[in-house]
Amino acid sequence: MQKRNFYQITAETSHRGRYYHAYSVDVCVDRDSPTYQRLSRSDETIVIDALRDLANWLYRQLEQQYEYLTSDEAVDEALLVNGLTSTESGRRFG
Repeated sequence: MQKRNFYQITAETSHRGRYYHAYSVDVCVDRDSPTYQRLSRSDETIVIDALRDLANWLYRQLEQQYEYLTSDEAVDEALLVNGLTSTESGRRFG
């Protein structure tokens, strides 16, 4: 799509609202043409969809990392590596 538009397409994203997901991102797509040729609506849609797909992928990566870091195994490993021990009631010792 960039090739057929002579590599003149740019896109800017900004966050909207309180939540973070693919549809809380505003995307402004433009064509920087020296002859002021406008970008077609279908090309604009392709760019927006690609950026939303990227946002979804990034969100899934963050979710997976969060799930791993808060898993029992990861917490146990962090406690062990840092030499932290506690009793069943939660008091630290050692």
